[in-house]
Amino acid sequence: MNGLFDAKYVVFVDSFKKNNYYEIFDNLGSMLTNLYIVDLIINENTAFQDYWQQYNLMFAKVKSNMDSYNMTSKMVKRLQKFVETLYNTIMHGKLYQEYLDGLKNVIKEDMKDVKDPLFKNKTFQEKYLEYINIKINDVQVLLSAQGEMTAQAEYMNLLINYSVYRKLFDIEDDKIYKKIWALQKFCPILIMYNNLYVIPGNFLATVCPLKKKTSVEPPDVPVFLR
Repeated sequence: MNGLFDAKYVVFVDSFKKNNYYEIFDNLGSMLTNLYIVDLIINENTAFQDYWQQYNLMFAKVKSNMDSYNMTSKMVKRLQKFVETLYNTIMHGKLYQEYLDGLKNVIKEDMKDVKDPLFKNKTFQEKYLEYINIKINDVQVLLSAQGEMTAQAEYMNLLINYSVYRKLFDIEDDKIYKKIWALQKFCPILIMYNNLYVIPGNFLATVCPLKKKTSVEPPDVPVFLR
């Protein structure tokens, strides 16, 4: 996307400037939503933590008496490495936040030879912002329609894309933030999967909060949910 949407390139002016690219952002939001759902599964299910503690105790017993478990030092080290990787990537329930936190560093590394990196590409930033504004209007229409089955998923997709946009470009626009925040008046809780849910206000306040205090409506999420 960074390469395609750059006003300095003739190909963009002649071709990509006229194309509809919204589906690309929609697909990105859907993929990252699944990542966020993995975090919800881990954080909302205390059994995972209990089982993990039991596994660590069992692992400690194996390390202290490898012969009894027909294990070698090399096998134990390989297993320990696998266990640590599993915990550090999935079991700590922060996959999506770590994705956001590491996003800029990964892009910088991949684009170290590029003169104008992604974060300075004004054209791409404007295109992403254009998508978010259109998405806000679309989500509001969906949430206003009674019985619209895709409304909640589309609202979550908007939240995800907005958080990515904020992380990439570090631009705060309280008007956009307020619009996305206000959508929760139509749907204060988003059901993701079975008993897993997301409260839009909590997502915005924790994942992509504004640095400057801004008045929003509803002003207090816990009170609004009562």
